[in-house]
Amino acid sequence: MLKRISLGIAKLFAPNCEVVIHDFRDLEHSIIHIEGNISGRKVGGGATDLLLTHARKGNTRRDFHNYQTRLANGKKMKSCTMFLRDEDGAAYGALCINLDVGVFAGAHRALGEFLAVDSDSDVNETLSDDIHGAIHSILREAVNEFGAEIPIMSKDDKINLIARLDEKGAFQVKRAVPLIAEELGLSRSTIYNYLTEARDKTEPHGRNGA
Repeated sequence: MLKRISLGIAKLFAPNCEVVIHDFRDLEHSIIHIEGNISGRKVGGGATDLLLTHARKGNTRRDFHNYQTRLANGKKMKSCTMFLRDEDGAAYGALCINLDVGVFAGAHRALGEFLAVDSDSDVNETLSDDIHGAIHSILREAVNEFGAEIPIMSKDDKINLIARLDEKGAFQVKRAVPLIAEELGLSRSTIYNYLTEARDKTEPHGRNGA
């Protein structure tokens, strides 16, 4: 049964996986079966340092999952070790699964480079052809910048919020005022008044000049 399980696992993750069965009756020659060999070991080979240590201490009640191992040549692997126990809980062997992650490490580096963006960039964009969604994104971003919930904002904060929305270009959209009014829970006239006050602060002589 263990050999059949070993074959199934090795076939599933081929060619990057090996499954090894150990028999603790002879730790010097504990390997009794290997499927999908990638470590270069052979049947009749000895137990690993991990197996020797835990078998010696009798500390075999806990299995080990998803830990890093390495081959003699330094190549990194991921492994699992499940102890085979009798009815009394004593370990008489182990089923070990080793995965060569070298090929995946290269792909991980390549993907990391491909997905990387400039860490110091302050550009933020939502790609959508829904103008309502664009206005909503601008509004949410502006509100988050203030760090306060709309209902507890003071009048000055709301005017500053409207000014920020104006800076972001929200009011270039014809239907922006009703959309923003609905989101903020304010009347349209209030939005227009706040917008006028905001522009007066930044442009004392009005948009058309003195």
